[in-house]
Amino acid sequence: GHCIPVYPRLYLSTDPDASVVRTARTFNATMPAYVVGRATEVLGSLKGLRVVVLGASYRGKVKETAFSGVFPTVEALREAGAEVLVHDPMYTDDELAGFGWTAYHLGEPVDVAIVQADHPEYRELTPADLPGLRLLLDGRRATDAARWAGVPRLTIGGGE
Repeated sequence: GHCIPVYPRLYLSTDPDASVVRTARTFNATMPAYVVGRATEVLGSLKGLRVVVLGASYRGKVKETAFSGVFPTVEALREAGAEVLVHDPMYTDDELAGFGWTAYHLGEPVDVAIVQADHPEYRELTPADLPGLRLLLDGRRATDAARWAGVPRLTIGGGE
């Protein structure tokens, strides 16, 4: 389950001078605010925009939210005034509601989509699945640029 996001924390607890690990963890923690900032740079204010976070899980095909970036991403979007929705193929609407989130269903209008988990289902998405989409932010590099021609698409990491 959640060993991958936990291992660096365990390592740091035994080697507090591990600067590379600490720097990586610190940098990763800034990504939710960075993604929201990028959306604001492109679209201006997010106030009142419908934004879906694609993926509650910390990684694809793992039904585990421990240390997932979804929590700070949803918080940053709410602080920016967005109407936040969450989609994850591994969770039911009730399970998502249990986290305090409104479930999103593919095919519903949305302004912004943020790929937060690399579920295989997200590799197959097209603009038709997210009608009205004005910006796709892919934090997992899971989407295919060819499928998104005509929709602003920013990937995070590995060069934009």
